[in-house]
Amino acid sequence: MSGRGERATVAAVDVQRCQVGAVADSGPQVLLSDLDRVYCTDLSADTVSAVTDSVLKSSGTTLIGVPVEDLPVPPAFEAVTAWAGAGRVVRAAVLDVATWRLPELQKAALVSSGVPLIDDLVGAVSFHAEPTMYQLAFDDDVPDLAYVYGAAPGTGEVLQVWPLNGSTRIVNSTINHWLCSLHLVGSWLTSSTVIGRWDDDGQAEEEALAELADLLERIRALDPPAFGDGDHRTHFWPAVLDRWLY
Repeated sequence: MSGRGERATVAAVDVQRCQVGAVADSGPQVLLSDLDRVYCTDLSADTVSAVTDSVLKSSGTTLIGVPVEDLPVPPAFEAVTAWAGAGRVVRAAVLDVATWRLPELQKAALVSSGVPLIDDLVGAVSFHAEPTMYQLAFDDDVPDLAYVYGAAPGTGEVLQVWPLNGSTRIVNSTINHWLCSLHLVGSWLTSSTVIGRWDDDGQAEEEALAELADLLERIRALDPPAFGDGDHRTHFWPAVLDRWLY
């Protein structure tokens, strides 16, 4: 299929602020990971679906066994490394995730973008399949409170799981949303001028709280299910960011 023809189709329906990936000419049937991918982070799933259908029909291509998703573009490996530091962003090998029952775009994000290490949030990265989930990373600084980040088969929903009692909490609706959220939090941590001195005085504390509230709102806008009703018992990011200072 022709990348030029597909770009013309996308332009014809006036889709803006989209990023278009590389094209692979794989014949009349291609997987989503090979398709000229259109990521529209501020468009509805119905719009993305309509654009994808238009592209496929114009090129005579059919999409096999992969759901159409409205996913944010994961941050580039270089962008994450810029704040996390060299050697602190771990990417999956293709073989690590090859057999995982996840949408191809989410597996590709783990391979291309990687998972950053963030103090008190992500202590180590480890990709392997568990009986009920795919482990992505964990934090075990406090053994009695150790938890795992796991992706649910099929959807890629990321959960916080406590192995000691099996309880869970929602982190993000997909792996892509999780990687974007980690990037938001990590880049803020390394650039904030107040978070490291929030307890100097009342003004610094207020500024830090305002920054944390803004950060949580950005994650809420990116991935509404990650915020939900804001319940700390069931949703990871509200619990973590609301209590960051205390």
